[in-house]
Amino acid sequence: MIQIQPRPQGKSEVRYFINKQIRASQVLCIDQDGNNRGVIPFYEALKLAEQSQLDLVQIGFPPNGQPPTCKILDFGKFKYEQSKKEKQAKKKQRESTIEIKEIKLRPSTADNDLRIKAKQAQEFLNDGDKVKISVMFHGREITHQQVGMVTLNTFISYVSNGQVETAPTMNGKDLVVVLSKK
Repeated sequence: MIQIQPRPQGKSEVRYFINKQIRASQVLCIDQDGNNRGVIPFYEALKLAEQSQLDLVQIGFPPNGQPPTCKILDFGKFKYEQSKKEKQAKKKQRESTIEIKEIKLRPSTADNDLRIKAKQAQEFLNDGDKVKISVMFHGREITHQQVGMVTLNTFISYVSNGQVETAPTMNGKDLVVVLSKK
């Protein structure tokens, strides 16, 4: 004996009841023009939808015994517009997130390498991201933190469109600063 499991629905997916799936004796009906028809019997609302060759869709789910809100509309078109709205919302959410990009340096990093990494940092800032700059100390370099601070200040001077968001701090064996766009 084979059992068929219902397909799980996603969290964002809303299930609408259409036409004869609606299980209410009376509904608050809104016609295709957006006019409120008031509370009418279900079969009458279904007749109105069939006469205009559209679907009766339950769009409101009231909590306590009130009649559900149903609208007369083209369900295929409605579903398509809903999916477009969801895609736009997701796209907007992705665009508004700010990432923190990291650039790692050493106290002995050469001047030309600093300039190249500064160009990369400027590109990150132009894309709307923040840039975390880490000057990594290895071994006995940690005793000469002033050399790392000079390297860091030189790097920051090469980044023309960046401003220091957090002051330089030691994080373990790294000297860290965060830049954001001016």
